[in-house]
Amino acid sequence: MCKEVLNLHLTGAYFASVIRAMRHHSLFESVEQIARLGSIRAAAEAQSITSTALNRQIIALEDELGQPLFERLPRGVRLNVAGEMFLIHARQQVRDFERLKVQLDDLSGVRRGHITIASTKAAIPYFLPQQINSYLSEHPKVSFQVNPCDIETAQEQLINLEADIAIVFEPLHRREFQTIECVDQEIVAVFNQNHPLAKIDGPVRLSECFQFPLAVPATVTGVRSILDLAVQKKSQLQMQISVESEDSQFLLNMARTSDQVTFDIPLGLSKSSLERNGLKWRPVHLSDIPTGYLYVGHLKNRSLSIAAIKFANQIVSALQQHEALCE
Repeated sequence: MCKEVLNLHLTGAYFASVIRAMRHHSLFESVEQIARLGSIRAAAEAQSITSTALNRQIIALEDELGQPLFERLPRGVRLNVAGEMFLIHARQQVRDFERLKVQLDDLSGVRRGHITIASTKAAIPYFLPQQINSYLSEHPKVSFQVNPCDIETAQEQLINLEADIAIVFEPLHRREFQTIECVDQEIVAVFNQNHPLAKIDGPVRLSECFQFPLAVPATVTGVRSILDLAVQKKSQLQMQISVESEDSQFLLNMARTSDQVTFDIPLGLSKSSLERNGLKWRPVHLSDIPTGYLYVGHLKNRSLSIAAIKFANQIVSALQQHEALCE
């Protein structure tokens, strides 16, 4: 596990640059809103100002930068390359200001801030609610935003500074991702408690699972990619896919109400919840399917806020305990 150390240089130049940037905060938001809506008029209406006034502000900003930020189209506008670069810089400036406020509060013993998490959907039902509630019990002034997404979207959100921390499951390829912790996650088969597989003690074989119709995760998920890879290596195996979905709770309900088998990772499951809903799970034999890896990380070379670092460390500790319980 790697731990990040903050190094805050409270120099006059640093304060001046942050304060200067925040004077343009509302203009940053206007540019982002125009980009999202594709229209200066629509953005002006959303802000309850005239489109003429907003257009003048944008033109003044473009004059100051010496570059147009938008392509003017017959119907609306869209960001050009300079505009995209401006938004990335603007988001960083806003983050710097928020981090400065958090660090100043820490000097007086007050912890606050906002943490955005891009997360695999497996962590959404049980793991993250538990961790966030635990953190908020000690730091109620911190707020959270959780974005359920696949691994590619999570990494894009880190790069675009739309997320502070990512919790992602296989496969990880981006060099911009700075791993804080990596833990094993075995693939497990889930089925109803009256299913023939429920009589098996210990791990089940894929060949046994594939005797039944399957409710499988969608192709964008890490679990599905590992499952597909296992099938490719064993040509005699063929999946009888009845249904596929990105929604793991939907797949669990399909398994609960039929003889279908679905697949997940332990982080996405709660043993007590499964039992209440008439479900059981067994690990898939490691000779049939490899162990996957769950990653916690952030954008490389980015300094996180104190609140985000503390929460990331809490997640790492919880994952290590969760891993030990599953061994």
